[in-house]
Amino acid sequence: MEQDRNLLIQAEMLALVEGITPSLVEEHPVQFLLHLDQIRQKAEQHKLTALHDLSCAFESALQQAFKHGRGTVTAQAYLESMKDALSCEPSDRRMTEAVMANVALRLGGQP
Repeated sequence: MEQDRNLLIQAEMLALVEGITPSLVEEHPVQFLLHLDQIRQKAEQHKLTALHDLSCAFESALQQAFKHGRGTVTAQAYLESMKDALSCEPSDRRMTEAVMANVALRLGGQP
């Protein structure tokens, strides 16, 4: 029964993540941020720590990306990482840190 619930939550969250396109960040930034906030709230509600932390880091990274005209590139990297996080089984804090380090490497930074 628990496995069915987890699959349902995973499908719901994946639909939310896939429903947000990287180009939206440049075309309609407010709408993009509202959608990202919805993902963050749902992730917190379902105790999806990696997804919640990624969405928080994503918002912070977007502030810098907008300054340098890299919003779409940043959105692509984070959205891919969010999909990766959803494809994993429930994780502990170390797994969350590993996912965040992966994002940092994808964006050319240091973990």
